Amino acid sequence: MGLTAERTGGITIKSPAELDVMRRAGRVVARAQENVARAALPGVTTAELDRIAERTIREAGAVPSFLGYHGFPASICASVNEEIVHGIPGPRRLREGDVLSVDVGAIVDGLHADSAFTVAVGRVAEGAADLIDATRESLL
Repeated sequence: MGLTAERTGGITIKSPAELDVMRRAGRVVARAQENVARAALPGVTTAELDRIAERTIREAGAVPSFLGYHGFPASICASVNEEIVHGIPGPRRLREGDVLSVDVGAIVDGLHADSAFTVAVGRVAEGAADLIDATRESLL
């Protein structure tokens, strides 16, 4: 890759060039998240969301971080309602009122960006909406 990182006490210090690559990867992840969030509507399957994310990542010249990682079969993790984390996308159709958690990762020039988000599918119960809002605000 041609980039160097200084190792200090077990912590890798990224060079300015590596940080730039990581920023680019982060922008790819953000774009994939936006596209998945827009498509997370009643009737859409989590497999369809996975295809949207993979297409977005690959069109940006990046590689999905999760696809093939220790055998993981998808480009995103998609967990609906009672599923905790790292759900495998498949034929499950989203329904009005579902709460969807999605984790997206992308590799650009060997460096990763990874981020998760939660989205309401249509109208959700007030308590679920409050929780989504509170957790989003806690990150600001």
